Amino acid sequence: MIKLATAAATLILALSTSAMAESYNVTEQSVSGIKTAQGVWNLTSADKKITGTATMQFDNGNPLTYGLEGTEDATGGMTLNLTNRSDSKKNCVWTGTPVTNAKPGVLRGDAKCDGATPITITTGH
Repeated sequence: MIKLATAAATLILALSTSAMAESYNVTEQSVSGIKTAQGVWNLTSADKKITGTATMQFDNGNPLTYGLEGTEDATGGMTLNLTNRSDSKKNCVWTGTPVTNAKPGVLRGDAKCDGATPITITTGH
């Protein structure tokens, strides 16, 4: 009986600290150049650390891919580095905050990149 209880407790602890994977629908909007891109972020989070990949498509049909690394804050917002963007934008950092009066899980914010106009990014489950 004690072995069974110990095994159950170990399993519960392992599940509660394991990484959680989620997909987000994403829209990027820019005021210059190609105006929009849409696609999916596949994110894994563990202990408020987030990693993942983006698979997007510009409104002209060209693909856009990049990596994601960052953290989740106490309000449910995120700060993510958009790494190795295939459109050559460099050092992009996005801070998304929960959107007021939207369903839970919807975040919006601007990504600031070196030498580029900010990109407004909206995400949701």
